[in-house]
Parts: sequence; C-alpha cells; structure tokens
Amino acid sequence: MTKTEKFSIKKIEISLFIFLYFTLIISFILGEDSTGGAFLDYQNQSKVINEFLKNFKFALLNYDQLPFTTRHSPILLILISCLIKFNFNDEIIRLIYLHINLFLPYIFYKCLKIKFKNVDSKYLLILTGIIFLSPSFRTLTIWPDSRILGLTLFTLSIFYFLKYLDTNYQKHAILNVILCALSSYISPNFSIFAIFFTFIYLKNYGFFSNQFFTILLTNLIISLPAIYYVFILKIHFFYAKATLDLPGKDLLFLNFFNQILIVSSIIFFYLIPFLITKIINFQINKNKYLIFFISLGLTLISINFFNYKISFSGGGIIFHLSNYLFDNNIFFYIFSFFSIFVIISLLLNNLENAFLIICVFLGNPQTTIYHKYYDPLIFVLLFTILSVEFNNQSLNKKKNTLAIYIYFLIFLVISNLKHLFV
Repeated sequence: MTKTEKFSIKKIEISLFIFLYFTLIISFILGEDSTGGAFLDYQNQSKVINEFLKNFKFALLNYDQLPFTTRHSPILLILISCLIKFNFNDEIIRLIYLHINLFLPYIFYKCLKIKFKNVDSKYLLILTGIIFLSPSFRTLTIWPDSRILGLTLFTLSIFYFLKYLDTNYQKHAILNVILCALSSYISPNFSIFAIFFTFIYLKNYGFFSNQFFTILLTNLIISLPAIYYVFILKIHFFYAKATLDLPGKDLLFLNFFNQILIVSSIIFFYLIPFLITKIINFQINKNKYLIFFISLGLTLISINFFNYKISFSGGGIIFHLSNYLFDNNIFFYIFSFFSIFVIISLLLNNLENAFLIICVFLGNPQTTIYHKYYDPLIFVLLFTILSVEFNNQSLNKKKNTLAIYIYFLIFLVISNLKHLFV
C-alpha cells in the first residue's frame, strides 16, 4: 500500500470519528434522550445536588433519606456541586462531562490494539465507532449519569488488565485493581467485577504468594471508605426505587429468575450481529444435547417464576418488542431460550467466562432491570475480556463492519422512536 493510499484511508477514519462526534454534539443541542428516562433522572439528581449545595455534611450522611433520593453513587453529584460552586452553569457542566466521556471510545480502542494485534487498525477504529451508536452512551453522556463515567474508568481498568496479561507486570495488575475500585465509587455495579479479576490473579499467583497478598491488600485499603459509608454508617442508597409500581423499596434480587431471562436476552442481543457475520466463531460444545436440555429446563423454570411487568419500566429491548408486537411475552421467552443456550455454551468454554458472566448477572441486584445498565458494557466486555474465538478475516471485511453499523444504528433509531411516539 502506497503512502498516498494510507493517508487516504487515515482521512476516512478521522472523518468517521469527526462525523460521529458531531452527531453527539447535535444530540446535545437537541437534548436526545434515547433511553427514555435520562432527562428526568438528571432533573431528580439536580435536586439532590442542591441538597449538597445547601448542607454538604447533612446530605452526605443522610444521602439515602433525602427528598428525590437516588440509587446512584453520590460521588458524581458531589463533583457537579463543586463545579456549580465555581459558577459553572448547567450547559457548561454537561459539555465538560460529555467530553470527559469521549475517553471511553479512545480507551476501548487502546484495549483493542492490545487484544487484536493482527487486525488492521482501521477496522479496530471502525469497531470503536460503534460506541457512538449506543443509546446509553449518547444519552447518559448528554445528561450526566454516573454509569458512563464509571464505565470509562472500568474500561481503563480493563486496559491495564490486558496489559498485565500481555506483560505479566504486577504494576499493571495493581493499576487494574485501583481503577476498578475507582469505577465502583462512581458506579457501584462495577465492584462485582473485582471477583473476576481477583480470580485471575489467584490462579496466576497462588493464594499464598506476596503478589496476591499485595493485590488483596490494595483492594481492601481502597474499598475501606465505601465499606465504612455503606456498612458502618448504614447509608443504603442502592435500595432507592426506580419505579412507582413497586411497593416499598426496590429490593435486591427479589426474583432472580427475572434476571436470568432479561439479562440473557440483552447479552444475546449484542452477540447477534457478530455471530451472523461470523466475526465470532461460535462452536457448539460437544455436549450440545446436554446444554440444550439444561437451557430448556432453566428457561421453563424461569418462565414459571417470571413476574416482571411492563409497568416496572426497563426489561430490555426484546422484552418490550415482544409486548409491543404481540402483547405477550412468548417471543421474549423463545429468544431467552436461545440466549441461555448460547451463554451456557460460552460458560463451558472456560472458568473465566463463567466468573465474568456471573458478575454481569450480579452487577444489577435491584428488581428493576434496564437495558442501559448493559449498554455498551456487554460490547466492551465482548471485545476485551470475554473469552471467545474471533475470526480476524471476518473482522477485516468492510461488508461485515457495515452490517454491524446498520444493526446498531437501527437499535439507536428504534430507541429514539420508541420514546418519541410510544
């Protein structure tokens, strides 16, 4: 390839990202809310921010009892209140937050460079651009929410984890642990992934090694403020309700069978375009009949106990699509069966996959389950630390990347239309 051709390709890649960036700016101006509740959530969180401005100590120590209480971590709200004290207006704060979260696709791209050394960087850049089509990334970047900032830090922790796997340097493991903990302070759901990372370090170092002890000690020290805040002061903000249709508090894992069907359907939703384009080589395990009957049994048991209601809000795109098109859950149940079949097959690939996917299921313990909790998290996990076999030749094909863009663009359009016209 000549220098002129390389320069031309580089211009196309840069142009793509400039275009995607400007779509985000236009959405900022128009106030895009493709998740459907981001603007309202931001308004409610602004009321909590005002409580911090009035009396910081009281708000911090009574965070779970405040009017319009939220189950989000107080850290981001405290940071925003600090900016307000320095006379930053709301639009400037939101614009700053938008540009901070642009580090997410950049960090993700750096992760891909480590993971896919033999794939042309232009295809990795194009793959990275899919994040800009994520309804959650777009909306929760426009209307400040702790989840995307938490995901940005969590993806940075994954970057150092991949560096650790690549170099075996303990300093990268320590940075991974610290950044995972920091992401958990911003958005507590990421704390569960410490189990996955700890399992890897335990397997590599051994329980009685100095390296593993250092990692455990680092984890403990950095988590002490959170332990004190939640378990000693008993400020259980994560019990706050996300829907008016639930009596009392939004209890943790009130019905785990809801999680099994809904989260499985969301995970499979993100796998579909990569399975169809054969970017992921999905090999059915030799125990396919056993997996089939386990999946069928688990699906039927989960259906029997399933009690998630449309009125709860959330439930994922497939759950809503099933109810919108057919006014029942039958399509959702069928889709969930195939989802569970694929996920169990992935679990049997190796023990690391089992730990990681279990962490995904446990990461949202509340009764209400929103698609935005997993978007674009599943996409990030899929191409970084989930152990699947990728077909680099398929990844290098333009028609495949185009098909994937169309798939996620349709999802973004549906997300916006759903909240505009439904």
